[in-house]
Amino acid sequence: MLTQNLQHFAIETPDKQAIVYKGKSISYSNLWQEIEKRSQQIAQIQQKNLLLSHSNELENLLNFLAGIVIGKVGIFAGKHLNNSQLDELKEKHNAFILNDKFEVKNSLPSSKNSSFIIHNSSLFLGVLTSGTTSTPNLIWKDYQSWFTAFPHQSEVFGIDKTDRLFVLNALSYSANLNSVLHTLWLGGTVVLTSLSTANNWSQQIEKEKVTSIFMVPSHYRLLVKNGIENPQIKSVVSAGEKLDVDLAKKLIDFAPNSTLTEYYGSAELGHITYHQNNEIIENPLSVGKPFPEVKISFENDQIFVDSPYVSPDFRKVKTNFDLGYFIDNQLILMGRAGRMFNRRGLNIFAEEIENVVKKLPFIIEAAAVGILEIDNSHEILLAYTCTTGFQNNVNNDKIISHLAAHLQATKIPNRIQEFENLPRTDFGKIDFKALARTFEAEIFA
Repeated sequence: MLTQNLQHFAIETPDKQAIVYKGKSISYSNLWQEIEKRSQQIAQIQQKNLLLSHSNELENLLNFLAGIVIGKVGIFAGKHLNNSQLDELKEKHNAFILNDKFEVKNSLPSSKNSSFIIHNSSLFLGVLTSGTTSTPNLIWKDYQSWFTAFPHQSEVFGIDKTDRLFVLNALSYSANLNSVLHTLWLGGTVVLTSLSTANNWSQQIEKEKVTSIFMVPSHYRLLVKNGIENPQIKSVVSAGEKLDVDLAKKLIDFAPNSTLTEYYGSAELGHITYHQNNEIIENPLSVGKPFPEVKISFENDQIFVDSPYVSPDFRKVKTNFDLGYFIDNQLILMGRAGRMFNRRGLNIFAEEIENVVKKLPFIIEAAAVGILEIDNSHEILLAYTCTTGFQNNVNNDKIISHLAAHLQATKIPNRIQEFENLPRTDFGKIDFKALARTFEAEIFA
C-alpha cells in the first residue's frame, strides 16, 4: 500500500524529490519524517474523518498522508466550500476540520503510534461531488477501489518511478489526487502547479524536467497556447471532459514523443474506458475500450460497470446512471447523468447536441443546459465558444443550419449564445449549473 511504499522509498531513495511546489522541494526522507511527525499529532484527534481545508494544498496533502498512516479518512474540502458548508459536512460526517489553525510541532513525541493495519476494505478517502443541495455529497473510497488500479495505470499511461508528474494543486478533484498518489506509490516525483501560474506552465515543465502530465481539457487548452514542443514528455493523460479532436492534435504536437491517453471514469465507478493517440482522433465520439479488469454491460442503454475500482457504496448499484452503447468495443456516451432533457415526451441528450455542434470547425466548446418549465418539459439552451471572436448572429445562423441538417427539429435548442469563456468549477470542468443560472438571469431579467 501507499504508506509502506513511502517508508521504503525514504530508506532506498532518501534524497530523491517526492514533491515540488511553489519553490519548495520535499525529498522522500523528509516526506516520511513529516508524515510521522504529523501523524502523532493527528492521532490525538478523536474523529476518524478529517476535513482538509488548509489554504495551502501542500499542507492538506501532508496532513492527508499523515492521517491515513493511522487509519484516518481524509476529505479534501477545496477552496470553493464556504464555512456554512464545512460546518454542515462536519456535523453530518462527524469530521474534524483541519485548517490553517493546525500547527505542526517540530519535536516528535517520545512514544510511537501503533501502526494501522490496512486492508483492501479500509476507507481512506472521501470524495466530494456535486449534489442537488448546496452541500456536496460524499463518495467513500477504500484501498481496493484505487490501489488495485495503480499497476494498470502504470502500464496503460506509460508511467514509472522515473517520472516527474505535472498536475494541478486542486486535490479535491479526485482525478488530480489519484494521479498524485499513483506517482508517489511508484516512487516518482510530483510537481504541483496552480491555475494562477498558467502563463508560465511551459517554463515550469522545462525547469522541472517534467515527463508526465495530467490535466482536464480546459487546462490543456491553456497549456498548448504557447505551442512550445516538449520532446521530453512521455505521458499525457486527460480526463474529466471529452477531449476534442483539435485539442488532441495540438497535444500530440506539443508532446510528440508521448502517449496521449484519454480516459472516462467517475468518482462512483473509478476507471471505466480509455483510448490513446490516433484512436482519439479517429473516433471523436468514443471514450474508448474498457480499462483493464473492467466489464461493461447495458440495461435500457444505462451503463453498468463491474470492476475492482467501483466505490464501496456502488458495488451493488454498479452504475452512475450514464447512458451509452458499444460500437466495435468502443463506448459511445449518449448522455452523462443528469444531462437528459425532456421535450413533450421526447428524451434529448445534451451530448448529442454538443457532439453535432463540435463538428463545426470554428467551435471550441459547446454546452447544452435545460431549464425546467411548468409543464415539466425543458427549454434547451446552447452555449459555445469559438475561434472567430464575437460574431454572435453570424455564428448562430451557421449553428442553427448545421443542427437542422443533422438533428430532428424537436431537438434543436430554443436559444443559442456565444460566450467568451464558459463558466467552470474549481476543477476546470464546465459548470452547467452556473451556465443555467446565467441563462435564467437573462431570460427573466
